[in-house]
Amino acid sequence: MGTISSPLDRPIRTAAVISTEDEAIAVARTIAGVFGGSGQSLETAEARLDLLSRSGLLGVSVPTDHGGIDVSNTILATICTEAAAQSATLGEILAAHFVGLERVRSLGAEGQHNTVFSAALAGARLAGASVQRKEAPTDALTLVPHGLGWRLNGEAFCTPCTRHADWVLVPARPGGGKTAGLLLSVRVSGLRYAANTCEPANGKPQPAEHVLFKDVVVDGDTLLHPAGEGVQRSVPHDLELLLEASRHLGAGRRVFVRMLDRADAAPFIVGMLSARLAAADAMIAEAGRAIDAAQIGLAEHHRTNAFLAAAAALAIAREAADHVKDAETARSGDAASTGGLPGHLLSALQESGQIHLDLHRHREDGEK
Repeated sequence: MGTISSPLDRPIRTAAVISTEDEAIAVARTIAGVFGGSGQSLETAEARLDLLSRSGLLGVSVPTDHGGIDVSNTILATICTEAAAQSATLGEILAAHFVGLERVRSLGAEGQHNTVFSAALAGARLAGASVQRKEAPTDALTLVPHGLGWRLNGEAFCTPCTRHADWVLVPARPGGGKTAGLLLSVRVSGLRYAANTCEPANGKPQPAEHVLFKDVVVDGDTLLHPAGEGVQRSVPHDLELLLEASRHLGAGRRVFVRMLDRADAAPFIVGMLSARLAAADAMIAEAGRAIDAAQIGLAEHHRTNAFLAAAAALAIAREAADHVKDAETARSGDAASTGGLPGHLLSALQESGQIHLDLHRHREDGEK
């Protein structure tokens, strides 16, 4: 997956060049099909991840002044939705990578920008980490002073297949300071992986990777600048909410397609669920545009609008996905409840559902 000799050395790798947003979405669909099982020739996680790196998809959000095309956040959400609709693991991997790049853009120094962005264009991948402690809830690991740098000990749960990434972004707190991002090479001395493989078990979604940190030496080059006050309204945080929403939307679509395949699919239910998914999709697009504005706007209301839109998108997308999952498992009589809707709306949803079913069955017949 590439080699790194020091914490911020550029991985040696080559990747395809994606030049348009439409091309980025097309590549995402192709890679999603491979991760989702249609690429039978790529049987190992390493082979699939190597294809992802070589595809150029990992560099599509790199800023234009660093050689990227800097796709809009709405396109990033679409990419993650397409990925999650085929593979929950791929959706999580891409979301963590894009959020990681945004953290580097927002909080990193110029040298970190140059190194990480050029590496992403070459196919390098960032993984994400979260800290979970039942006995002492915290959102970051503590950095202990050591000479001119620090030492890091503890554990975190990371993006699936972190060991095959290039860097992992770990929330850390230097002494009593603010929480910052720590950009560590996944091969740094003292970083250990609890599991022996990153292959999913029995076809289930890939769990988070358990990573242990034992006396990891940390220097200033790997530390992103701590976020200032109001971190909950920062662009990276808003993008994280947005891409989580897109993953819920993708998961909902995955189940929705299974429902279309059922012989007893009720047109009204299909229409209702398609409307919920469409509403989530529209809200995600709106949140993406709000985050775009927050990336270039200096006024506080830009950040406030971005946060509110992203939070709303996540709530709506999660609710829509839950409705689809509930409908899949409900008995047909329970699922068909109209809930007192007015007649014209019932008729519209019935017709909408029938259109979705007809289109789906027509596509299926055309493939045979």
